[in-house]
Amino acid sequence: MGLFTPDIYKLKKNNRIKELVRLLDHKDAGVRYSAFAALASKTDLSDDLKDRLKSLMYSDPDPWIKTMATLRFAVLGDPSISENLIKIIKEGSQKSKLELLRFIADNGPTTDVTVLQIIIIGLADSSVLVRLQAITTANAVKNKQLIPYLGDMLDEKQYKARLLAAKALYNIDRYESVDYLIKLLADKNLKVLAAVRTYIAAIHSDRTYRVLDTPLVKDDGSGNEPVYERAVLGIKQESIQNALSILYTAAHDRYRVIRVEALKSIAIFKHQSSIDFVENLLYDRFPEVRIEALNTLEKIGGKRALEAIEKMGKDKKKIVREAVDKVLARMKKPSGLI
Repeated sequence: MGLFTPDIYKLKKNNRIKELVRLLDHKDAGVRYSAFAALASKTDLSDDLKDRLKSLMYSDPDPWIKTMATLRFAVLGDPSISENLIKIIKEGSQKSKLELLRFIADNGPTTDVTVLQIIIIGLADSSVLVRLQAITTANAVKNKQLIPYLGDMLDEKQYKARLLAAKALYNIDRYESVDYLIKLLADKNLKVLAAVRTYIAAIHSDRTYRVLDTPLVKDDGSGNEPVYERAVLGIKQESIQNALSILYTAAHDRYRVIRVEALKSIAIFKHQSSIDFVENLLYDRFPEVRIEALNTLEKIGGKRALEAIEKMGKDKKKIVREAVDKVLARMKKPSGLI
């Protein structure tokens, strides 16, 4: 090659296609790659030139160029490139693995065996970024065969991985995934708990209703059905006060969905000591939080809870005002006061 290095940028800018094509045979892999990248970025390539670029998936001696050609021109379901794709997810750089998984995700649902194998390998990758993308890709592919592998991801140390896995399980098949989601109610991360509780609440069955409404479930020793010990939202505590203390912390979270879910769980305990705390959330800046605080006070019940609601000024949101009227009407019935 001597001291001369082709100016790929200039060739691309001046649309010197023939010269760029000749550089695909250059002895320097860096030059071949740059020429390939310059050509592959063009949208008006002839079919013959596309075929020439695609051939690099098989013919180029440099594995990086093979990888890039595969990622650019791969067609899912093409058995002739399956080996290339598997090699990328097993041996490629983190960047190429991520690009492959994103490419698969962009293609949506599929039952292709190679795709499933790629995702399964990605879920076990040493890089957390690759594992996260593999979970996202599984969510996009929506193949039920991935459910047990996603179930294993619920033990990931990274809470974001557990969040994404729960979402994928719910989206792929919420009913087949219900056991995995129920197990996640033992998670200690409040964001995970809030999300999984929402998913389970949307699965309409006697079992899920029972799981959400029971503050503490213990194993009956029968071994007939998995029963999970938990104190609301999966918080395992030795006393109600300790559990409530954690829920109070969650109710201060900056994310309103966490505050709403914490209130729902506080309501299950129906503990009079929670009234003063919940009363403060009647003035939260988000109407959905204020409404949930109303619902929580109603479920706790008693004179103090009623007084807390009656002290509220006229809310600026009509939906909240209507909720106040309905809650007060119910609480003022003879059975409403404890």
